Amino acid sequence: MKGGFDISAPPIIDGFGLVAIIPFFFAAITAYLFWNSVVPRQLRGLQVAFQTGEKRYEVHNVTRSVEDARNLLQTKGMRFGVTSYLFALTGVLILVFEFLMTKYNFSEGFHAPSIIIALLFISIPAIISSGSSLGAQVIKPVGAGKATLQNSNVWQNYSYVVLTLSWMIFVGIVAVILTSMNIPSFRVFSICAFVAFSPAVLAYGRVLGSSWQALKQSSMKIASGEASPFHNHKPSPKQQAIAQIVNLNLSVMPFIAFNTIVSILALSINPEMFTHSDRVLDLPEYRVQSSIMEEGGILGFALIELFAFIPAEGIRVPLVNMVLLFLLLNVALIGFLFVYEVARILFLDVQDVSGKGGIKLADSRLLRAERSQQAKVLNFCFTGFAGQSMLLLALAMITFWDSSFLPQGAACGSWENNLCTVIQKDALEELTWMLSSGGQVAFVVIWARSRKIGSRLEDISFDASMGENRARMAQLEDVIYLKQKAIRKLVTEDSWDKALARIDTVIEGHGEQLEGLDLVRKTDAMMEIYAAMGRWDDAENNAVSILALRGGREAQIARLILVAASLSQRDFAEAKPRLAMLPDDDIEAARLQWFASIMQPKKRKLDEKLKSLLSVDPLSKRNVDLIKRYRDGIATTEMAYRNEPEDRLILLGDIARMRLCGKFEQALNILERYIKKNSLENWIHGNVVCALLHLDEGRILTATNIAENLAKTQSRHPHLRSLLRHLESIGQTISASSEPTGIEWLRDSGLDWVNAWPYRHTVAPAPALVTKELQKHAWKANGWISFGDEQMFEQAKNKLSNGWKLLSNKISESDFPPCLFTHITGVVVTIGGMPVDLGLPGDIDITTIEKAGLLD
Repeated sequence: MKGGFDISAPPIIDGFGLVAIIPFFFAAITAYLFWNSVVPRQLRGLQVAFQTGEKRYEVHNVTRSVEDARNLLQTKGMRFGVTSYLFALTGVLILVFEFLMTKYNFSEGFHAPSIIIALLFISIPAIISSGSSLGAQVIKPVGAGKATLQNSNVWQNYSYVVLTLSWMIFVGIVAVILTSMNIPSFRVFSICAFVAFSPAVLAYGRVLGSSWQALKQSSMKIASGEASPFHNHKPSPKQQAIAQIVNLNLSVMPFIAFNTIVSILALSINPEMFTHSDRVLDLPEYRVQSSIMEEGGILGFALIELFAFIPAEGIRVPLVNMVLLFLLLNVALIGFLFVYEVARILFLDVQDVSGKGGIKLADSRLLRAERSQQAKVLNFCFTGFAGQSMLLLALAMITFWDSSFLPQGAACGSWENNLCTVIQKDALEELTWMLSSGGQVAFVVIWARSRKIGSRLEDISFDASMGENRARMAQLEDVIYLKQKAIRKLVTEDSWDKALARIDTVIEGHGEQLEGLDLVRKTDAMMEIYAAMGRWDDAENNAVSILALRGGREAQIARLILVAASLSQRDFAEAKPRLAMLPDDDIEAARLQWFASIMQPKKRKLDEKLKSLLSVDPLSKRNVDLIKRYRDGIATTEMAYRNEPEDRLILLGDIARMRLCGKFEQALNILERYIKKNSLENWIHGNVVCALLHLDEGRILTATNIAENLAKTQSRHPHLRSLLRHLESIGQTISASSEPTGIEWLRDSGLDWVNAWPYRHTVAPAPALVTKELQKHAWKANGWISFGDEQMFEQAKNKLSNGWKLLSNKISESDFPPCLFTHITGVVVTIGGMPVDLGLPGDIDITTIEKAGLLD
């Protein structure tokens, strides 16, 4: 029963008079007010949940206030989504005001230019919606598989465009095939339009179906006045009312979706199965429909029969209209009216624990920590769903009252023989129920698959108060933990045994009351010690967690480590947005900016302010000297080594280069003089390298004595453990026991180091380059690995990215000095005062680097 309004379709008027401007004016004003007032208020209270332990999740607020939401909407990266949403909204409003102008006799009909502009404003965002949804489901997200702050690069954007165009070409092919089968033109249009927009329909069903369990439980608790897992405070009456509406809608969604599926199956068996009684057919407002799907399926058919017994037309007609509209648009209702509810689902990101088959756009920890990732998800909400939702709104508005204000025939004016032959009543009505039914079918399939997973939600702890508790306890952190020295300070002092003992204590924790603080300290400690070991993938993962746990604030060390990780992984697309987050007046950040420019001298110009800052930095001068020596093939520097942690790392790197070219005795003299001059007799790493140099010279007993003496007090030192393992392999001593924290070189772990090395030790060449993967990794990690043979070194450098091919004869551990990986370094920077190695890829473009003035 589509009825209640006896409206004759107004004609379409050519020309563009003063009256035609009025709908544009009111549409623009309404869209502005809606965007400026309604949307920010509805985006207030966005939350994200991320895993912090076994069956334990923390829930944090992303936007606490309307101002937070406005700031998020103004974030770089939101422009395209905002524009798409506003265009679609304005298009729908133009149609609304054109209709109102005609209905109240301010205009004699619909203005052709207004209708064309409105249709363009709706259809273009709808196509964008389809492409965006298709891309999100087909294209693997950049950085998938590891935590990343990476923005979509230009190639990913191109791939979305190509995918959208390819999909539209496919739709065109479907249209040609259907036309060749003599299918009516209106049906060809509805089927092709449905195929064109089906990616957005499918995406919406996936998001809602996979998140239904969590949303249902949460809304039920809030509606009853209780705190929910995602809302740790007693809800206000307004929040209860909203939750009650959401809960009602969620409760009936599966039933209505099943109604759609059963109705479609019934129609496929016998299209003539459902015929209304004479009582319904005699109602003045009822018009016969081509399918019961236009009446809400079997359930709508039955309700029309039931409501036909109501004699009062003023009660019967509105009641039927409301019920049927709800049946048609139930699953799409949230996004159809409130795109912010989709945002809540995607931000909360509970699909992994509440369902199966959802869409994951970003690491949930990053959604907590980084505005760029929040903008990315919200942008998808507007581009992926708003266009399709506004299209469905426009279709519902045009078709619901039996398309009675859709011009047809002569009323189309100059469009009678072109546009109106395509956009017919039957085509639009069929497209409307196909889009709404498609969303319902997609929802129920994912919902059914998610039932088993979602039923275990009660076993999972969602803590929405942990962040607040942690913030309160942070003020007492130094007292609780007795102002313990940071892990990076211990590593800087080469006190690895103390650092690992601290890791043991941190892992053990301080009990349930300090669980929140313990988690932060554990994550922070592991982040720093992984960075010190050059395990940049692991350091990056923990740095992302720190940003999430600390809310993106008070985490400068984590930001520096994220940048260093990207540069060490040679992932420059990922490094770009991370570098933009660094301050421009910090020397440690400036060094990373310089190294990024070294990696991409053509694309990244170093700011003059940073050049001035670096020109007086002793460490930067030594890194410049290292690259010049790489160009000239010189192992050692003429600059004096300072008694600083970073200079000690550079010195050991120079010793490694001397070992590669066989200058063992000279290297040993340099190292022993440095140790004696600076009274560094307790420098474990330096003594380990001394022992390695004795080994190189064949003094095995001397090396063994040094190692065994060091092991009496520093048996957990990772570099010493490698030396002991090597000595054991030649029958000289017993290696250290296994390291419980796992902070050790992969070669010493007893695991498959050949396949895992590139992922574990990012900038350290492997002990033997057994495979092509290890050869490529070694060349990318540190080009100095080809040093020793002058001719080979020059050839490798000239081959740039193909230089790794000259390492194919380095397949045995005997091809390198033993344990070289423990101290060969490239560019050295500091993070929080702790020196770390970034390596030096063999394919750097020295000529371009010099032209860019990066070595001045």
